[in-house]
Amino acid sequence: MFIRRVVGLSMEPALAEGDLVVCSKKRHYNVNDIVVATVNGQQVIKRIYGKTENKVYLLGDNSSASTDSRQYGAVDKKLLQGRCNY
Repeated sequence: MFIRRVVGLSMEPALAEGDLVVCSKKRHYNVNDIVVATVNGQQVIKRIYGKTENKVYLLGDNSSASTDSRQYGAVDKKLLQGRCNY
């Protein structure tokens, strides 16, 4: 398990900037899970919107304030660090 602080407004209203989330590594992730992933060398907290066998599509709940799979595309499942409990 590990703890991360939410930075930015992309996950509002579910998560506000400054919130702490407890995360844990999982073998399987589901659509609607909020996860920490490494994208372009940075950790992001996003919601899984869709998935294929090897990739997931990540979106922020606040689309007007989010950089997500609409910009950087699908993310390899190997880059998921853990599911967040909030």
